[in-house]
Amino acid sequence: MGKADIGSKRLLETEAETWVRWLLDDPSLRVEATLSGEFQFVLRQNDVLLRVQGKRGPFLMLAESQLHFDPTMPRRMRAYAALAEEKYAQPVYPIVFYWLPPQGRRELVGHYHSEFMGLVAHQDFRVVPAWEIDAREVLSREIMALVPFVPLMQGADEEIVREGVSLLRKRDMGEEAEVVLGLFASFVMTPEQVCRIVRWNMVVLRESPWYQEIVQEGLQQGLQQGLQQGLQQGVLEGQREAILHLLRARFDLSMAAADEVGKQLREIEDPALLRTLVVEAAQAENLKTFLAALDGERGNLTK
Repeated sequence: MGKADIGSKRLLETEAETWVRWLLDDPSLRVEATLSGEFQFVLRQNDVLLRVQGKRGPFLMLAESQLHFDPTMPRRMRAYAALAEEKYAQPVYPIVFYWLPPQGRRELVGHYHSEFMGLVAHQDFRVVPAWEIDAREVLSREIMALVPFVPLMQGADEEIVREGVSLLRKRDMGEEAEVVLGLFASFVMTPEQVCRIVRWNMVVLRESPWYQEIVQEGLQQGLQQGLQQGLQQGVLEGQREAILHLLRARFDLSMAAADEVGKQLREIEDPALLRTLVVEAAQAENLKTFLAALDGERGNLTK
């Protein structure tokens, strides 16, 4: 399996016309082209640049996607908007999606402003906080680019997550989009709940740019309680429960066998080993193969 490109850029390019019409509340808009590939000397991996036709004529929609607050965003959006306008000679409508709320009461600034020696530079851009988006509206209007993020939205619960998964499958969005939804669902649900709803492919998940950013930045910075519960708990007790659920679902694990496996799992306190065992539980050909892997990991602890 190749590296799973399930970053925000790919998602926001999915049925872009739907979310652009929703965001600007204008059903007449038409997305004519995705220009990101022609603009790589400016844009980052998570940026999307669309050419849109509307009642006011053609314009560019520049969308930046951020997992969490970035204090450098105003300066970057000023540069992106100016360079896009220069290259294509069309007005630019820049927006930033923030998926996780900032710590404390930090303001999500929607403009860049600088004054130097009597000269003023100013750039406005729209900020879209995911936690203020109505999850049910996204599902009812089938805004597919945003469906993987519904667990982070207003009103999200287990029912919403189930509806999101059903919609992704109905529209044949693929396992990768479902994995992204499952990752974000782990912020508001236990890993065992997520495993009951989502095809939790840990191999695909760990190759996701989202997972890499969360592990490398989120755990280091301790983003917020939801992230800590979703991943930190997930690599300890939550991962143990996820392993047991996978074994029950795949191999019809008896209650007695589950108790014995659970007892052995509780001896493992290393998050990395537990992550490895989640993958084993998802990929093992049979229960005997998994138990052999479990014995091997427990054996490593005694060395």
